Amino acid sequence: MTRLVDLTLPFGPHNPRVQFEPFRRIEVDGWTITKVSFDTHAGTHLDAPSHQVPNGPTLDDTDLTRCIGPAFLCDLRHVEPDRDIEPGDFAPWAERIVPGSRVLYRTDWSDRFGQPGYREGFPCPSVRCAEWLADRGVVLLGMDTPSVGPVYRTPREVIAVHGPLLNAGVVIVEELCNLKAIEAESFEIVALPLRLTGGDGSPIRAVARVP
Repeated sequence: MTRLVDLTLPFGPHNPRVQFEPFRRIEVDGWTITKVSFDTHAGTHLDAPSHQVPNGPTLDDTDLTRCIGPAFLCDLRHVEPDRDIEPGDFAPWAERIVPGSRVLYRTDWSDRFGQPGYREGFPCPSVRCAEWLADRGVVLLGMDTPSVGPVYRTPREVIAVHGPLLNAGVVIVEELCNLKAIEAESFEIVALPLRLTGGDGSPIRAVARVP
């Protein structure tokens, strides 16, 4: 038996990056259709290399086998706000961070979703840590923070963290939630993007299949 854990933030008009508007009304047209406007990095989403790598591979080039498969969770709740995540923080799981691994890290920052300051001060890997993860052959890195990079600092710092990962072809999955509900050492992650032609990223429906 397995159970599904939904790791996806709600995708609705409460998110300022998502807009809903009626397109067809059942009382007028006989059916309901809603027009949805959003950017490609709204809500729980993944980054394609072209998001920050000039002329980098687009969403079309994403190897979907990286988006589905065995994964494990690193509990980094000890990392305080405004502090960089360093390789040493991953030490308890270092032997499992090997070529082909899918790594999620938990900070519980997603509990602040919808609150003031949600996009300020969340922990992020340092550039050294991003290089360390890329060098170890991680194929997917997911987190429950708004970004893998410190968007509350400077664009240069954000790009510096993303760079080693995206250049190595790591699928970056941002704004996960509900990681506390996994409660297992190992599980299967499913994080598939929309098929957006030439996309630089895409909202996803992320779930964990937990034995």
